[in-house]
Amino acid sequence: MIDVSINSSKLDYALQRLASAARVDLGKVIKQEGGNVAKSIMMILPPTPSSGTTKPRGSGLSLKAKQQGENAIKSDLFGGRRRSGARYASIGLFQRIGSSTIEYESIGRKFYSDRTRKKKRTETATVRLGWERSKSIRIYFKFWRPSASDGELNNFHLRFRNKYGRVPFVSQSTIGRWKVQDQMWISDGTADRYLSAVQSRVGYAKAGFAAAAIACGMRLPAWVRRHSQRAGVASFNFGANPYVTGTATNIKVPDPSRYVDAGLKFREKITLKKVDAILANRAVNLGFAKVDGAGRVQENMPA
Repeated sequence: MIDVSINSSKLDYALQRLASAARVDLGKVIKQEGGNVAKSIMMILPPTPSSGTTKPRGSGLSLKAKQQGENAIKSDLFGGRRRSGARYASIGLFQRIGSSTIEYESIGRKFYSDRTRKKKRTETATVRLGWERSKSIRIYFKFWRPSASDGELNNFHLRFRNKYGRVPFVSQSTIGRWKVQDQMWISDGTADRYLSAVQSRVGYAKAGFAAAAIACGMRLPAWVRRHSQRAGVASFNFGANPYVTGTATNIKVPDPSRYVDAGLKFREKITLKKVDAILANRAVNLGFAKVDGAGRVQENMPA
């Protein structure tokens, strides 16, 4: 389990300056800006419409981001375009059986289709493809699992995922003189059930900081909010000695601290700009500065 907590002394100092400059209760500033920090981190955490982004954008919590996550899962499980140059990058980890049929082979290469007869099964088997009846391929017989359980599917999925939680390509195994794909063959019903279960987890990584955002009054999309009670916790006090702490538990993304740091730095910069704007406006009101034709604040002191 990986725990990632929001903690920034620089941002705390910036918030204190903002509260002092705006003459607003620090608790109100902590509540507003703490929510903005949590939400900014969630905007950067995957899935996002644009991969690799480190700047918070509203699209990071949009339905488009959710669809990006769901499409990535579908591609990994059942095939599709991937960012990989591997030979078998376009096929999925699982194959829908559909109307495909398996043929049982004896050592003497005599085929038996009658299931009432005794059959001797080898490690590989021939499958006649349902979508192209004239074509047959060899598969790893142990991966012919029409009614595999969710636990079996999940273990098989985890076995081939990389550190990013993705399956970039389907590997091959050499069985005697055959090279077969490490691909599990499952029924359509089993495939639909597992796909739905995995896609329902989209938004979990983002939801690690949802509890903190919600505590600060932020509104979040339902596909993220649904995981908030399991993905993270928050502690807060907006009265005397105000604070808010968000802890995301079990974040399954590489180097999660980089997302937290990016969100903190983004909000710190905005907070300090708010302080500068307030102080500049006050200086103008007091006559220590003036606004030129371009809207810039300039010193207005006698020579």
